[in-house]
Amino acid sequence: MPWALSALALAAAGWAGASQARASSRLAIAVFGFSLLVAFNTLVISPAYTPAGLYHPLLLTLAFAAFRRFDDMTERRAACAALGLGALLSAWGLVQIGFLGVARANALFETPATYAAVINLLLVPALALLLCGVRRASIVGIGALLAAALFAADSRGGLLGLAAGLGAAAILALRAKALRGRSVLLVLGVLAAGWILAAGLRALPQGAPGASGPEAPPTLEARAASSMSRLELYDLSWRAWLERPLAGTGYLTFRYVLERGRSRAPSYGDSNETWFAHNDYLQTLQELGLLGLAALIALAWLPALLAYRRVPRMPLERRPVALASASGLTAMACHALVDFPFYVPVCLMLYGALLGTVDRRLGEGLERKVRTASTPSWYRAARAALAVLGTVIVVRPLAAEAAADWGLRRSAAGQPQSAAFWLEAARRLDAADWRYHWYAGQFWDGQAADSGRRDAARFAADAFATGVEANPLEVRNLLGKISVHRRHGKLLDAPADAATLAKWMAQAEALAPLNSAVRRERDLLGAAK
Repeated sequence: MPWALSALALAAAGWAGASQARASSRLAIAVFGFSLLVAFNTLVISPAYTPAGLYHPLLLTLAFAAFRRFDDMTERRAACAALGLGALLSAWGLVQIGFLGVARANALFETPATYAAVINLLLVPALALLLCGVRRASIVGIGALLAAALFAADSRGGLLGLAAGLGAAAILALRAKALRGRSVLLVLGVLAAGWILAAGLRALPQGAPGASGPEAPPTLEARAASSMSRLELYDLSWRAWLERPLAGTGYLTFRYVLERGRSRAPSYGDSNETWFAHNDYLQTLQELGLLGLAALIALAWLPALLAYRRVPRMPLERRPVALASASGLTAMACHALVDFPFYVPVCLMLYGALLGTVDRRLGEGLERKVRTASTPSWYRAARAALAVLGTVIVVRPLAAEAAADWGLRRSAAGQPQSAAFWLEAARRLDAADWRYHWYAGQFWDGQAADSGRRDAARFAADAFATGVEANPLEVRNLLGKISVHRRHGKLLDAPADAATLAKWMAQAEALAPLNSAVRRERDLLGAAK
């Protein structure tokens, strides 16, 4: 739901604030090429479909398309809105470390690394504007607040991104002959003020109420162990790519790689979970193959290269925003070496917005004139058909999620008939998503256990089996199928025999050898014999 609402807001903003159509560019080709590749892999190649593979490229593309069509006034308003939201996020992160006892700020995000990536996409462009001589009190104040939030997050990847972004800003400012000594001192002063603010709040005696007190920041030993654990993830991702070097393992399948190879990642134990290899380039290589890696590299590094080439030819007054946008993009491109910002929807939206901004500025005076003649009727019809098809594809997961959520609510409220209708509707709306088969299987399994109905047991077995076919890498539906045949075999018309159950169990152990649920089902199956 948040993804769909964000996409709708971006589409509305792009339509309302658009000034004119623009010719295609190298950055446009990189954005649309990467997005189409991710969507195609998700729908056609990947054995583990996920709606994120549709919405991630959609959000990136819509943000890019909207901002490259904005005029200067609309662009300025959008930037002010983004900085305002960034200020609120920064304030919340500072409250966390100063008054709630949190060791590393994360605001509304799951991890401090994600929080730092979002902050950098706003902070680095603001600092780059200061480097280029744009001295405004509002930018200085918000820059100091954003810097404090970045230091409060205590993310090594975030600091790496900050350093890379500022380095790119300095190089581009020198290239544009806009760098001045006073500007450098001002940026250093803003960073120093942010660090002092974060350190002062962290040193406050009050923390989160409770016996445990405030959280302790990570020690050097913990940071070293975290770095070593990432090397384990890199090894898993690399080995997975070697198994499928051309097409890759499928978008967002790293979690299954970790589940299958936990013995090679002892720091993650048998239950710690992550969807990310903490290196977007390596994970993209593993999931999308060599073509995907090439597309991501173009998306990440082409903006800075184009900015370096074209900045000297730009009018002086147009250079600061272009340099600031390219610097922010470089910050995230470097952060992606040690974390996963290219898999975070809000980062993709902000990245797309900066891409659209830099593409518009760099392309001014260089693009070919857009053809204004009337387009053929067949072209308009084909474009409309593609738009309808794309809308259906991205709306279907939203409808399925809404139906499944309502069905689960009806089940919790003790209304099995309504729950059955909506859960089965979710399965049919988005049959490629394994989750809805699993939800329905659990519901029917509970009905069979409570009432002993043969049809409920049959529906449960069918739901779990369909879920295994939808995503053969996910072990939960396979375990559900084994459990139904083991416990409700007498209610099924064709229960699995001992040899078949043993075969299914071997498949589950191959998918997740250290998973506690797999070991528990194996013990129960052994006891049943």
